[in-house]
Amino acid sequence: MAERKIAVTLHPILASYVPVIRGLAEALGPDYEIVLHDTSVPEHSIVAIEHGYVTGRAVGGAVTDYARFLLARPEVSGSEYVANSLTRTRDGRRIRTTTIFIRDEKGAAIGYLCINFDMARAEALKAMADHLTGVRDDSYSEVPRDEGPPGRMDELVERNLKVMRRRIGKPLRLSTRQEKLEVMRILDREGFFRLKGAVETLAREMGNTKYTVYSYLRDVRGEEGGGDHGNESDSDGK
Repeated sequence: MAERKIAVTLHPILASYVPVIRGLAEALGPDYEIVLHDTSVPEHSIVAIEHGYVTGRAVGGAVTDYARFLLARPEVSGSEYVANSLTRTRDGRRIRTTTIFIRDEKGAAIGYLCINFDMARAEALKAMADHLTGVRDDSYSEVPRDEGPPGRMDELVERNLKVMRRRIGKPLRLSTRQEKLEVMRILDREGFFRLKGAVETLAREMGNTKYTVYSYLRDVRGEEGGGDHGNESDSDGK
């Protein structure tokens, strides 16, 4: 545990933050370094620190070059804090830093509280989660499979339409022409129009006639250079 030695001449306002340093360290956990700086002694500015192993510092340590740079910026002079900046440790670990300025009764900065989060473990967890949950963007047909096998053909048609409503975030009848063409493009690629009753059901869902749906389908297939898409069950318009 870091030494909790406090300077004898520490400003009373800064001294009142010492319990805050300890409480934050306990609440946030071992990946967070919490540091209290006194700007009146820049060469020994660290007057309280918890989890100093994150950056390898201790009480009596000097202000960092980053803090000097930050304090010198004109736009920071009246700020209460600067949140979520990226810094790095000497060994290259990425640290997310939040600096909260502590001011006296006249508004002068007498110190600052730094919350330094070592992102190494979180980034490893994120990379694992991204790998485990990654799917193809266009694999829309994966969603219905979680809902069990359909009992009838019309249920399968409806499930496909449900997925498309989720994809664009609104009822298909409220979609723009471009959104409808994108829906047609995806459905055609997945073989939707081989399902009996698909065209009529989609037409009702879009608020169009089935002839408009066929027109959209021709446009989509024309964009993709034609090709064999199979025979739609309703291609004769019946």
